[in-house]
Amino acid sequence: MSKSKRFKRESTTFEYLPNEICVEIFSYLNGVDTVYAFSSLNLRFQSLINNYVDIFNFKSISKKKFDFVIQHHHNIQQWRSLCLSNNDDTPGQIKLFCQLIPSINYIHQLQSLTILNAQDKDTEKFLLKISSFNNLVSLSIENVCGVSIQSINLPTLQRLTLTSCKYTSWLMNCSSLKSFEYTIAQNCPHEHKLVFPKTLTRLKIYYNEYSDGKNFRKLLRQMSNLKILALFNKSIYSPMPNGKIWEELIKSSLPLLKTFQFYFPYSRYSNSLDDLNTMIESFSTPFYLLEKRWFVRCDRGAKYSYKEFLYSLPFAFPELLIDTPACKTSISTLPAIDINDIKSNYYTKINTLILNEPREEPPIYLLPSNIIYLTVNATLSKNWFYLLKELHYLDIQHGPYMSSNDFAQLLEHTPNLQSLVISTEKLKKFTDDFQHKIVCQYLSERIKSLTITDSDYNYNESNLGYVSIDALSSLARILSSKCEHLSLGIMAKPNTVRSILRRMRQLRSLRIRWSRNFTVLEWLQKQSTDSTALDFVHMNDKQEFFVWFGNRF
Repeated sequence: MSKSKRFKRESTTFEYLPNEICVEIFSYLNGVDTVYAFSSLNLRFQSLINNYVDIFNFKSISKKKFDFVIQHHHNIQQWRSLCLSNNDDTPGQIKLFCQLIPSINYIHQLQSLTILNAQDKDTEKFLLKISSFNNLVSLSIENVCGVSIQSINLPTLQRLTLTSCKYTSWLMNCSSLKSFEYTIAQNCPHEHKLVFPKTLTRLKIYYNEYSDGKNFRKLLRQMSNLKILALFNKSIYSPMPNGKIWEELIKSSLPLLKTFQFYFPYSRYSNSLDDLNTMIESFSTPFYLLEKRWFVRCDRGAKYSYKEFLYSLPFAFPELLIDTPACKTSISTLPAIDINDIKSNYYTKINTLILNEPREEPPIYLLPSNIIYLTVNATLSKNWFYLLKELHYLDIQHGPYMSSNDFAQLLEHTPNLQSLVISTEKLKKFTDDFQHKIVCQYLSERIKSLTITDSDYNYNESNLGYVSIDALSSLARILSSKCEHLSLGIMAKPNTVRSILRRMRQLRSLRIRWSRNFTVLEWLQKQSTDSTALDFVHMNDKQEFFVWFGNRF
């Protein structure tokens, strides 16, 4: 018998696998992909999907998939986890979902709900209805005013992630809440009612204010169940922190606290080196070093620098601000340890860098495999390039100076780059007015999302920058093969713009800031009568509209 015949194998198709294995495979997939791939094949797969597929994450999906799932997954009452997003690549998705699924009773059985980038009144109406979600255990909401949801009562909720104002009194209706991650937004005109439930065991707060934490400490004195506390202050003008104050609080009011994580920036205008040593000593008591084994590091700049940062180790947050030009004078209470151990154990959570000061050498403890997001506000030395091999998102803001050849080298070292945020002025400079072949080739091969921001001299980062018809034509030529999302400002006539944007065949979403001389109806052609095939249009108050493509422009 020949060797090939002895080892001949029977082929097996997916359809012949037992139900248990199919269900196990489905459990590793997003329900959106499972429904899109296996619905309408046969009654068996449809039955398995309806009964066992219950996790649906609609973040960053195409409108085609979104429409397909809403149409073909008939057992919505089976869903247990749902994520909806109004981000730029799925604009208006929450509003559209509420239109297509008008009755909240279809999803009242949810155990986990995530609402990303909530922005409009329709979203607030949706949130007001979640008080009927009697099984909800985990909730995440971005960009919502606490006043608008003050009547919510969620007695089964245990985990909450929230980006909101300081109106949090509605949280007192969440009697089972254990874990709370809270990002404080500063743009709310309503009266503050900042309170936290006493049931919390885990609390993480991101804030941006001139503070040594006094207001938080007042609230923390009532939270004796806390086991994990994390505080991240984004303000650089706060007073120098004092470890003795926190030690007294923890000893007197937080007897169960096992983990204390923080990032405390402060300004050193009037503080001497003796003050700095006193601060470090306050975090070097037996309570910190022996009893709790909590260690800190202080990143200091040059002798006359006023920006300094004190943070706990291991570093507990994904974002690291680089606001000092050097770290040679930095000190730590961490015992002498090998640098490789520091890299492996103390800075592994960092995936986002914000470079605000020019710095020749990056911190030696950063891991190249971790850095996914980079915001550049200062000149980026080539010594940083080795860190950027996994970089996906690059935001170039005010201040970085480089030639087109320098930019080409940066792109050469960022093979996984997908998203670029940049002003028109800098983009034209870095591409030699869209003529630098190497730069344009890299952008063509990699960029899936491009956002054009306002002028380098306008520090309002939220505004989109206007581009000329010539610049738009160049962008369409360069980005036609890969770009799926585009954000920019336009003043030209809609018919002219449409003819150019049609060349970008991969576009899935579009955000345009337009001149008040035109209406949104002038931008869009007559649509199909099939509601699920329409380009979904979403407006905001900034004379902008968003298109989530179901047809094409």
